[in-house]
Amino acid sequence: MEPFLVHIRCDIDGYTHAVTEDEFAAGRHDGRFRAVCGHVVLAAPMIEEPGRFDPGCREVLRRDPAPSVPRQERRRLRWRNRR
Repeated sequence: MEPFLVHIRCDIDGYTHAVTEDEFAAGRHDGRFRAVCGHVVLAAPMIEEPGRFDPGCREVLRRDPAPSVPRQERRRLRWRNRR
């Protein structure tokens, strides 16, 4: 079964990146998502039109139709660490 992918435009580089539904769920609160190419996507406002599709994501999806996202430890927000 193919994974469900969400296409999100990055406010930093202007490209539209492919994000798995698991990564979308993990980053939905802070608006940062790890794309299948490994890029951390800072979501652009949803009223903006999609940008060009990221060449890195395109290459990953061509090689592997069921991509896994490169793992990287997520940073915790500083205010959550304070007591």
